[in-house]
Amino acid sequence: MKSVKTALRLGAFGFTAVAMTTPLVAQDLRYAVGLPESSYNYDGALAFAEELKETADMDVKVFSMSLLSLGEMLGGVRDGLADVGYTLFPYFPAEFSELNLAADLGMLATSGTQATYAGPAMIGASMEYIMLNCPDCQEQLKGLNTVYLSGGAAIDYGFVCNKPVATIADLSGMKVRTGAADAGRFVEHFGGTRVALSGNEIYDALSTGNVDCSANAAENLVGLRYIEIADYFLDGIPGSMFAGLGTANVNRDTWANLSEDQRRAVMHAGGTLALTSWKLNVERNAAGVQAFEEAGKTVFRATDEDKALITEFVALDQPVVREQYVNQYGLENVDEKIATITDLIEKWKGLTNETDGSIEALRQLYIDEIYSKVDVATYGVE
Repeated sequence: MKSVKTALRLGAFGFTAVAMTTPLVAQDLRYAVGLPESSYNYDGALAFAEELKETADMDVKVFSMSLLSLGEMLGGVRDGLADVGYTLFPYFPAEFSELNLAADLGMLATSGTQATYAGPAMIGASMEYIMLNCPDCQEQLKGLNTVYLSGGAAIDYGFVCNKPVATIADLSGMKVRTGAADAGRFVEHFGGTRVALSGNEIYDALSTGNVDCSANAAENLVGLRYIEIADYFLDGIPGSMFAGLGTANVNRDTWANLSEDQRRAVMHAGGTLALTSWKLNVERNAAGVQAFEEAGKTVFRATDEDKALITEFVALDQPVVREQYVNQYGLENVDEKIATITDLIEKWKGLTNETDGSIEALRQLYIDEIYSKVDVATYGVE
């Protein structure tokens, strides 16, 4: 966390070009994370609060789990129990169907054209799509009394296993717990059986052999103690991410009561929030893999052949995603929306590849490419 905080102070917090044209009136905000203080998303919320104190003299009170749970977040932000909330869109598939479409195409960011910083690329593509290219997204958000300001990405999912699974081919015949729908389809496509379990059942299921593997981020090898009961980790397969996030969803009435300068400050801080969480996720994933190997466990890594198979799967999976959103959720113009999202992901792979991957550089990219094009006088108000 020290490296992230240092970067923020030197970069994001030092950024004063919020273009304050009038003095800001201090305003308190309540931010509900819905996750424990040990989560990197809680640290992201603290960075959000610290930046707003620096740039806008706004006090943000961050609540871990005491104000709203993740399942209560939609209603809590909508009804003003929290001013800002960390929202997982797949928890509310019908209500956020327009926004979930982009999230369900997240494997495009980790396949095909190489993305050095796939998480920030997907965050940028999602934000540009939702904020600037998706009127239907904005209508859906308006109906939920919510304003979307920043995305998020939990990255680099692999498979933690109690049997040796060295390649994609080894998934055949395996019982695999998956959370995200695309990971489940991935397992089935390559001959495995996906198993539905809640997150708090994974440890016991792996330890007893009720499942052979679980799709998980490497940080959980240590954080959720899988290192105690699993001997193998398949890194980079499926290599996907969880991108169905609104890391700074704001109550619409709260947003309307802010000055234009305050809105822009909150929006910019949302970018810092998303990138801080991503950076910490990267660091903790690397630490998880290192600890796993140091404990004498085996880490397998994706081969070029496996990466080609992942790209093939992603192409085959797009019609499945399309049919789901047309038939199950009744979205209109889905082909055009998928094409727009696909183009934006490719655009953001290129943009982020040209940076050094620092929070400051990526944050400035979000400002230049997205936030500067948002009219805070009308966005989320009209």
